[in-house]
Amino acid sequence: MGLFGTSGAVSVQGRQIALHGRGAPVVIDLEQLVEQWPLLPQDLRTRKASDLARRLAQAHRAVSSLAPPAPIAPVRPARHIVIPIGAMVLAIVGVLVAVRLLRSREAPAALPAAPETTAGEDAARNARTCEAARKRIYSGASMGPFELAGWVAELWLATPRGFGAAGQEAVSAASVGVGALVAEGKLTGAADAELAAIADGVVEIVPGFDEAEAGRSPSWRAVIARFSGGYARAYFDPALRARFVALADRMADAASAELGALYARCAHLPYHDAGAWFRGRDPAAAATALVYASGLFAEMPAVDRGALAALHGAGQIDALRSAGASLDAAALGKLVGAHGGGIAKGGADAVVITFPVGGPTRATSASRIVARKLQVGVGQD
Repeated sequence: MGLFGTSGAVSVQGRQIALHGRGAPVVIDLEQLVEQWPLLPQDLRTRKASDLARRLAQAHRAVSSLAPPAPIAPVRPARHIVIPIGAMVLAIVGVLVAVRLLRSREAPAALPAAPETTAGEDAARNARTCEAARKRIYSGASMGPFELAGWVAELWLATPRGFGAAGQEAVSAASVGVGALVAEGKLTGAADAELAAIADGVVEIVPGFDEAEAGRSPSWRAVIARFSGGYARAYFDPALRARFVALADRMADAASAELGALYARCAHLPYHDAGAWFRGRDPAAAATALVYASGLFAEMPAVDRGALAALHGAGQIDALRSAGASLDAAALGKLVGAHGGGIAKGGADAVVITFPVGGPTRATSASRIVARKLQVGVGQD
């Protein structure tokens, strides 16, 4: 704690961590960190431990400033032991690991749980964590690094069906044109070298419409690249968001997609949150991608499906494109810019709408405004 100007010993009791130094001990809450600790990568462990060291030092100084001055005594000056910040961070890491090990040793012996039960418990815990994170971000809070369990990031890519028969088809990375970027459930170096190095990331290629949505847009086919594990964490990392956006553009080019959307959601919920990237070959198509992939899948309805069904077109996507035919780049940029979005050129001269990682609800808000502009929105401006 040398850089933080204090010293002492660290201990963990239950869900609290304490610093015992000169004067009264100080305690801060760990909340869910003890349970989440074994699931975190090493870089997040180190970052969180450093943050705990800083908070303990600040609390210690605050308590010390309230204490009455000690009487002057004719004794030799005390020799203060200053613990370097690196050592204190390691100490906090060690304490958390030790607490986890002690808890596991103290647990009574039991028969091994069936894999299905363990997986179910993990899924339920991740679902609770994800729902709590959604509640926080929709109340205006930012996404914390320890609230990422249960999230998946999805890249939705759509192309016109042409004269082929409607219906769901088997999809794979190779069949949709991204075989050079995705192989055996992992991103390849050709996709992005840094993202490909994430060891616990998983990517799946799955149909982009369920049966009901396929029927509502019969002239389109779509696929989803679903990113989970370390890839989902990377999606929320400000240092890696630009790489994810570039990857989305690269995959859209490879798949010859006319529409694309990149967003995150709780794996167990249908609602699309934390939108980052929406692409179309022109402003009307980009607006369609935003309203379809974000507005139609918002928890609080952003699109009036009755009004959408009343528009001319072979289905929802065609109707949205027709409704936005008069929308130019300047008008679209103004609409999304009011909610922190930006508009730029993507691959193949496509129009791309992007939103920053620090504003996970901005895409949803922008989709409401654009939907109203297209005369299919819920409510009024």
